Amino acid sequence: MNIKIIPQAQLEKQSNKVSIIRQTPLLFYPNPQTLYSHRAKRLQTLTATSPFSNYLDFCEKIVTAQAKLLETKPIKIDLTDTVASATANNLAPLSISHYPLSTQWMDYMYPIMDAVIDVNDAINSTIHDLKNNTQDELLNKATALLTDQLATVDSKESLFIWSALSLYYCQLASQLPGKAVSQSSQQNWLCPVCASSPVASVIHMGDNIGLRYLHCSLCESEWHVPRAQCTNCDNLENITYYSLDNELSAIKTECCERCHSYLKIFSQEKEPHLDIIADDIDSLLLDMETEKQQFAKSGINPLLFSA
Repeated sequence: MNIKIIPQAQLEKQSNKVSIIRQTPLLFYPNPQTLYSHRAKRLQTLTATSPFSNYLDFCEKIVTAQAKLLETKPIKIDLTDTVASATANNLAPLSISHYPLSTQWMDYMYPIMDAVIDVNDAINSTIHDLKNNTQDELLNKATALLTDQLATVDSKESLFIWSALSLYYCQLASQLPGKAVSQSSQQNWLCPVCASSPVASVIHMGDNIGLRYLHCSLCESEWHVPRAQCTNCDNLENITYYSLDNELSAIKTECCERCHSYLKIFSQEKEPHLDIIADDIDSLLLDMETEKQQFAKSGINPLLFSA
């Protein structure tokens, strides 16, 4: 999948703007200024009743650190030329194959690690090891994660590297110029902004009520993919759903009988305050039950690398 940028002025000139958007759903860039603060509050809320309260509390410390870094070390980059060249070559503008990885994200990793120091011995050991990595070693590990070579990096280290990368890419995505629509291709399960895997999907409310969007695990953009379609192999048949409570549950797993993968699907209509990443962790029992049915999760939760 690639993206097509629509200048705001052009969009405003359309007399039937609403119908155009509904026919070709917009790609949503993230809003870092509200995203991290909302996630931290949601994690605090879920911690009160969750069976995974200790881990959610750990995650809240990371997200709070991300929110603070957004205020103290913001990134501002003109990406006009980047988008133009990516669009011309049908590439995701922030994919590592198109937009080279800098070292700016490393300025985020160290404060994030400091925010959770002394949580336990295992975390302290991981932090100690990462702080002893050279810049080249860290770049190699980040590149491996961004090119889907997840198994080559220790999962505990991945948690901190990805948290820093995500804060970096989220800001870049929020600064992409103009509005955009995502255009279907054979791999519509990859983010059209940065080419990363999704965390889960969400059914929106409001103007986009009933539409399903995938939520990126890296830059946190959201792009439309039709419902009842496998987000791993594009299969349109034999899609089944599981939930822990009932058919009207706000959280389900969408399972493909062909490739035996699954991805969670969240409904904002039923739970308007949910946060994809926080609620994905809180609903790990649903993952466990779904995997008992021999389905494998196709998405990535950036705060669950070390789980």
